[in-house]
Amino acid sequence: MRELEYEETVAAPARHLFDLVADVVAAPQYVATHLHAEIVRTQSPERDLVARWVIDGGAARGWRLWRTRDTGGLVITFEHETPKPPLSGMRGEWRFEEQPDGGTRVRVRHAFDLAPGTDPSAAAKVAELLDGNVPRQVAEFAELAGRIGTLRRNTVVSDRAVRSAVPRGELAACAAGAVADDARWARVEPAEGRLVFKRHTGLEPELHSSTGEFRLVPEDGGTTVRLRRAVTLAGPASEERRRAARARLDAEVREQLADLARTGVAAVTP
Repeated sequence: MRELEYEETVAAPARHLFDLVADVVAAPQYVATHLHAEIVRTQSPERDLVARWVIDGGAARGWRLWRTRDTGGLVITFEHETPKPPLSGMRGEWRFEEQPDGGTRVRVRHAFDLAPGTDPSAAAKVAELLDGNVPRQVAEFAELAGRIGTLRRNTVVSDRAVRSAVPRGELAACAAGAVADDARWARVEPAEGRLVFKRHTGLEPELHSSTGEFRLVPEDGGTTVRLRRAVTLAGPASEERRRAARARLDAEVREQLADLARTGVAAVTP
């Protein structure tokens, strides 16, 4: 087994950092490389199975992991459910230690095994990947800790639906076509009838992030298509600016759903 440890001191409270790292579902709206995450199964209040996807080289890369949160000790441990080749096992932990000055020592540990028959040189490649990714992740959360309150206030959402007599498969193809440009959008289908997407390049300067999800549900002989989109404004934003962004986003959502109307969609619903 190969073990790697990383340590960084961050000027943010330990519990604050713990909560940010633990909130994997919300992270994609604020962390550039996070695409999507959801809780697949809850075993106890602090142990669950998580499915998550990140943006790696412009494409989605995903895995599932069992995660345990020790809120009192400020430790998050994890173990991949089914490691992908060349690995046969991957586990580790995030540990947040309070410092006298109010900062936090963040310790991250990874331990992995190679699958039988794997070229031993693969271990160096895995280590190189972790050496690049883990310090960057710690730096991202350290930076995020200082402005997460502002980013949350600057996030606006539009959520609307349409009903159609068109089969789900046909509508799913149309929905995917709206975010088909790989150069701009990363996307993943967490389950049948769902398409999650995120803008990863060419984002407007006034935006911190732009995310969305199509959900297509067969019902009453047709399909209900729900589109939820969220954008987070970059920099300081007044209430007036947030209202304008919300109105603009709502118009874009209506337009995207109107495009589906050309495939036989009926009225838009709130």
